[in-house]
Amino acid sequence: MLKLIIIFSFLLSITFPMKSQTNLQHDTSINKSSKVTIKKDYRIDKIVDTHKKSFKEEGFRIQIFSENKKQPARDAKAKYISLKHSPKAHEVYQQPYFKIRVGDFRTKLEALKFQKEISPHFPNCFIVKDEIDIEELLEN
Repeated sequence: MLKLIIIFSFLLSITFPMKSQTNLQHDTSINKSSKVTIKKDYRIDKIVDTHKKSFKEEGFRIQIFSENKKQPARDAKAKYISLKHSPKAHEVYQQPYFKIRVGDFRTKLEALKFQKEISPHFPNCFIVKDEIDIEELLEN
């Protein structure tokens, strides 16, 4: 008999919350016509913009030059800029080498396509994994 009372009270406790939830759902359907206004502080947008500028992601670049002297590296960068390619040139110094890397590519396939485009001017260029600027990609 005690088991029967326990089972009955258990079933009653389960069905009672279900009934109250259906009533709650019914009540919220009445308020669908109400509007919600979200007010946001302008400083949030500034923080998000600052974060976007500093955000870096792993991607690919094309290394067009590497040597242990600074001036030849700058000459290679000037040659690249004179060709007026859209991707930006990046100077990287990894002791003892000065390296010039160009482009910001998310996939290796994009980098390979651009490498074929510039290889007549820089025959020893190759694809490297590097941190890329996401903001530049989002703007294009």
